[in-house]
Amino acid sequence: MRERLRRWKRRFYAGPAFLGLQPWRQRGYQSPTLTAALWAYALAVRHITLTGGMVCLCCGLALLYALLTLVMPIHLLAFALLGLLVLDAVAGFVFRPRVVVERLIPERLAAGSEQAVTYQVAHAGRLPLWDLILDPLPLPRRLAFPSGRSVVRALHPGETASCSTTIRAYRRGRYVLPVPLAGTAFPFHLWRWTRAGTGNRAITVYPSFTPLRRVRQPTGLRYQAGGIALSSAVGGSMEFLGTRPYRSGDDPRRMHWRSWARTSYPVVKEFREEYLSRTALIVDTARPQPYFWDAWINPEDETFEAALSLSAAVADYLCRQETIIDLFAAGPEVYRFQGGRSLGFLENILDILACLQPHHGEPFAEFSEELLDEVARINNTVLVLLTWNDVRRDLLESLRAAGVAVTAVLVSADGQPPPGLPAEIRVQRAGDIRSGRCEEL
Repeated sequence: MRERLRRWKRRFYAGPAFLGLQPWRQRGYQSPTLTAALWAYALAVRHITLTGGMVCLCCGLALLYALLTLVMPIHLLAFALLGLLVLDAVAGFVFRPRVVVERLIPERLAAGSEQAVTYQVAHAGRLPLWDLILDPLPLPRRLAFPSGRSVVRALHPGETASCSTTIRAYRRGRYVLPVPLAGTAFPFHLWRWTRAGTGNRAITVYPSFTPLRRVRQPTGLRYQAGGIALSSAVGGSMEFLGTRPYRSGDDPRRMHWRSWARTSYPVVKEFREEYLSRTALIVDTARPQPYFWDAWINPEDETFEAALSLSAAVADYLCRQETIIDLFAAGPEVYRFQGGRSLGFLENILDILACLQPHHGEPFAEFSEELLDEVARINNTVLVLLTWNDVRRDLLESLRAAGVAVTAVLVSADGQPPPGLPAEIRVQRAGDIRSGRCEEL
């Protein structure tokens, strides 16, 4: 019995997992009252429809008024409404959905874009179903179904239905969707019975960007320690140099069988490491601390979002040029990612940019000396700045002193250069980046 109580307690404090919301915690403390309120909200939105909520409200008001006066038999109205709710719940239990639901959603999509969401529904029960709605639970903020939720009007036993809708993301980030559900509110649409399905719940919304046609940076290659091991396994291999006679200790997997047959003695293939083009992408995240009301009125920092969009466009351009990308960014924590020479690594970079948050202090203070030394060993660097001060001037000078070719751009709200900005640093207006008018650097 105690073990069962502990199990229910752990489940209670874990919160309603089907809704995709985590209980609020502060310094390791979780309020049981707020957790109970979250459970009540989750169960209400899962089982009570909008019409049912209005009927419950009217029933509660009628009961409250009946307690205050005995002149009018208004309590009869309350009992009638309550009986209607109970009748709908019992009838709905008989026709509850016994279905197998599978939801297919995109793992990634750009902010402001729409993509298709498809459903496969198979009826495994014995009674027909009517008005089967898919994904009835509310989505996280900044996500919506612009064309409405998918509905299957009728589904007979043994039938399978396929339907689709579109999902739209209004802001970048990583979201956890509710569990895929199929629910029906038949017959009176007051109480909804549901059945959980399967499908991916995580969706990453990366910053939208316009592909760049050109990024002005010096061409050239610098030998990188580790050679081709730095690049991706797909699309990168050592360069074939030629053949030579077999020596003791050579790898037998490199035998060149045709040359052996032609020369009558063992011949092996010889390779050499390539010289790789490697570029560091450093993203500045320094933003001033917004006032309380500004954070509520304008929750999205246009300048910061424009800088991330530009960083995504630069990463896309470098991936198309088969360049190894080293991403450096400091938000609440330091992000360090090294990609390879294929477009598959672009998705990993976009995932980091999707979760990056502004730093209200000095982000470059989070960079260690070892990290800066590693940047100095890279032949090219693209620097996306949000402000200009002595710290950024020292960083730029130290990189150039180490022989690194730096391409720097400053993103600002008005597009005007601040005092003391070097002439070689290009200033780009945030509105031009967000509207797609920035096509080259």
